[in-house]
Amino acid sequence: MSTQIAIRLADDDLNALDVEVKEGRAASRSDAVRRGIAHIKRDQRYRGEERNLIELARRGEAVYPDLVGLLDLPHAPLD
Repeated sequence: MSTQIAIRLADDDLNALDVEVKEGRAASRSDAVRRGIAHIKRDQRYRGEERNLIELARRGEAVYPDLVGLLDLPHAPLD
């Protein structure tokens, strides 16, 4: 489902969208806006992951438990 919205943009913001279209990074102004929203959503996910990692570190838990002890495996001595 999609919802159409109307927004007012400052001239420089509209120009930024037009540059994205002109330089081929977006197919249209709408596409440029959708790409901007995708960027915001990625940032939100990354901030959520960062909060999770900080909480694990605060509790003293391993961030990557599968890698715990990896460096403790037997290995040939280095020269």
